[in-house]
Amino acid sequence: MARVLIFDTSSRLGAVGGAQRVAANLFYELPKHGITTFYLGYMTDYFRGPSKNAMFLKESKQKALKQAGERHMLQSLIENRLVRAGYYASYSLRGINTSEMEAFVSKIKPDVVLASSILDYVILKRLKAKMPRAKIIYIEHANASGKYEGAFDYNIMQLTFGTGPFVGLERARRRFFGFFDGVIALNMEQYEAVKRYNGNVKIIHSSSLLEGSRPSKAQLERFKQKLGISGKKIVLYLGRLAEAQKNVSALIKAFTETKGEDMRLLVVGDGKSRPLYDQMAAEDQRIMVVGRIEEEMLPYYYSSSDLYVLPSIWESFNATFIEAATFGVPLLLSENAVNKDIKTRFGKRLLLFNPNDIEELREKMNIAIYDSAERKELISLSGDIAKEYSKKAQMDAYASAIKHLLDSGKL
Repeated sequence: MARVLIFDTSSRLGAVGGAQRVAANLFYELPKHGITTFYLGYMTDYFRGPSKNAMFLKESKQKALKQAGERHMLQSLIENRLVRAGYYASYSLRGINTSEMEAFVSKIKPDVVLASSILDYVILKRLKAKMPRAKIIYIEHANASGKYEGAFDYNIMQLTFGTGPFVGLERARRRFFGFFDGVIALNMEQYEAVKRYNGNVKIIHSSSLLEGSRPSKAQLERFKQKLGISGKKIVLYLGRLAEAQKNVSALIKAFTETKGEDMRLLVVGDGKSRPLYDQMAAEDQRIMVVGRIEEEMLPYYYSSSDLYVLPSIWESFNATFIEAATFGVPLLLSENAVNKDIKTRFGKRLLLFNPNDIEELREKMNIAIYDSAERKELISLSGDIAKEYSKKAQMDAYASAIKHLLDSGKL
């Protein structure tokens, strides 16, 4: 029976997103395929509790420093390259007890390690000698376009420690990807880019990993009344509040220009840009910035919505719009947030907009809400997307890739 270690040290810094949800689901779902799983990382909300097969790290002190900076509107300082260098130097060199990790991996003797973030690379280099037979696979959650300038430059300090000082970005990329025995890409753009540095690449698309079913009509009505949205047309954004990528300000601006008094915009999530969105929402009483919600409440928000909007500047393979699709919610998506794979598969059926065009977003939002024929088509499309990118399909693909890797050395 294959022994697989799911590795995610970025979760220790408070990262909670698609990568962390995938990590938890791999931990619980791969055993259904005859694979023994282990986990090394922080116990995010997606885990059901302690496990003998998991080594849960203590939360990093750097997380508290980062959150304090965000609360006090010091984001520009946090983003300063020299500040980030010191921040990640402290994280990489002093934040982790590698001796405990070495003991854990020596004990479990994994056949395969699935690394969930760029940060894992630095630690895995230190641990590799303790698991010499393990195949180490990198899941490329971080980068959308495959160009890698942004991801590598943004995280330059840990990559410098990992690849050697002053090696240059191109050489750093080659060393980084060359370290792994294979790479799982989320889309075709990533696949084509990574092939330059590592020949063992496989595409496994994201999916809806949301647990729970649609609430009953009575439950949903009580929820709507409590939130004050009963009888309203609901536009939903759900995800991280990080303006540089998610571009939620464009959605808020477009919504404020709509005239529908029966419309409401719910912005659900948390992140460094929340103060900005709170300020913008204060100008229109139809907008609610809900903040972060518990996992079990997600079906209520999706089921209450008449439209899900994803205004991102870029995405690798966003899972929240797939989650929305599983609840039959029509989708309005930034053309930059939809990768080549989805455009090829669904083509002109997608309702897309330029994320930099506020007027186009406003117009298409109104169409998606009030045009009954368009809504019917969009609901049908959501059903097809939900079938295509199901949790079962994703987990089956990971299990198949792992077994093929152990049999042939290829993903």
